Amino acid sequence: MKTTFLSGALCGLLGLAISASAAGARPISYEVTFRDAVVATQTVSIVQSAGLTTVSCSFKADLPVFVALHHYSEELSVSFREDGTVERLASRIQNGPVQTVISGALQSNGGLQIIRTDMAGVSTSLVARQDYDFHSLALYGTAPAKFLPANSPARVLQIAEGRVAPVAIQSISESETFERQNLASKHLVWTEGIHVSHSWHPERFSDLPRRYVRQTENGEFLFNLIR
Repeated sequence: MKTTFLSGALCGLLGLAISASAAGARPISYEVTFRDAVVATQTVSIVQSAGLTTVSCSFKADLPVFVALHHYSEELSVSFREDGTVERLASRIQNGPVQTVISGALQSNGGLQIIRTDMAGVSTSLVARQDYDFHSLALYGTAPAKFLPANSPARVLQIAEGRVAPVAIQSISESETFERQNLASKHLVWTEGIHVSHSWHPERFSDLPRRYVRQTENGEFLFNLIR
């Protein structure tokens, strides 16, 4: 895969990557494409403070499904320590008429208490730290080498669903070109059941995913970093 970046675009993207790690950084934007149509802009913020990294992302879209429009929106947030321990998480998903709200907080015994509210009512569960390797928003602004475990499948805490899922992850070293130079990039292939997603993490862009293909039961979403 070969891509040529103009110097202005490169500098702009590097600026986004640097500002993403600063407290109070303005959100990073991704263009969201569904069925070959741009349907939304996703905003992502990465803030580091008091030993915690907080990643928040959200977007709203009306998805074309046959001759109708299906409303979908998500708001996700997680605060985690340097070792990957999640202290807080929040999720609000609107999938057509179905709304799911999830909150989580670290307890004194080290477990993560997760409260889920959906059409079935309210349920509470406890996830021990040893039950997950990392969480699903770790791909934003975190170098893959820092969160990818040696075991396969990996135990991934899915922030959007408040559950731990086994995910097979393949890591491929690739390179892109700009201004006659090679840009090293880590390509991750995420397989969870029948769904296969992809993300690309250029090293010189602070490992922010430049492109991310997410496959879900609703179909395939394509996220492109807006430079």
